[in-house]
Amino acid sequence: MAARHSKTGKGQEESPRVGKGVFVTVGTTAFDNLIKAFLTPDIITQLHGFGFNEIMIQYGKGKDVYDAAFTPELQSLVKEARVTIAGVEYEESTRITEYIKKADLIISHAGSGTILDALRYQKAIIVIPNESLMDNHQAELANEMAKQKYVIRGKLEQLAANISAAQSYKFRHFPRAGSRTFVEVLEDEIERAEKDKMANRKSSDSTTNTSNKKPYSYRQRRRKDCDEWVEGEQGPCGCSIT
Repeated sequence: MAARHSKTGKGQEESPRVGKGVFVTVGTTAFDNLIKAFLTPDIITQLHGFGFNEIMIQYGKGKDVYDAAFTPELQSLVKEARVTIAGVEYEESTRITEYIKKADLIISHAGSGTILDALRYQKAIIVIPNESLMDNHQAELANEMAKQKYVIRGKLEQLAANISAAQSYKFRHFPRAGSRTFVEVLEDEIERAEKDKMANRKSSDSTTNTSNKKPYSYRQRRRKDCDEWVEGEQGPCGCSIT
């Protein structure tokens, strides 16, 4: 189990929860900008105003960024508001699922495994793709999920507005037929959208594209990203291979 670093208001020990919880997760890669955008006095004050007083952050490779965020101003606010903030580097997938089950709001990178777990337990979720990983399928997944109203597609510079919107947003519930069926349907929808885009660009591509190589589809990219990972493990994009 990963080491847990806790910042607890008023110097108190962790006590039975009386408010709401937030779980922030960046996956297995670095997403320092999400940690920086979240751990600010303004965001913590906003969350406290909405009744959130327990925050868990899975910061991946960003421990230095996580620690540096606790300025004297933020530490004072945490103590006065009696907010508990704890952080971990990595956790086993079962432990991440437990954090998701306990939380009332999830703020996540666009890893499909995290998204599907959040939907499975019918949690409000704000999905913010990691811009440094734009070559993978995170942005496409986030956009399509938001289009279908399963998630809020967030932006770092609009995090406060995204959090406000999540308090009253009518999230669609996860279909009970099973996650595998859902993923396959979602992939079909994304590939259909990609084909439409390709058709719209066909005339211009025919005059400028000298390569006959077809781009990978969304489903092919997802499998290609994770084809070195065995069943039951988490792929490099954050998705669970099943």
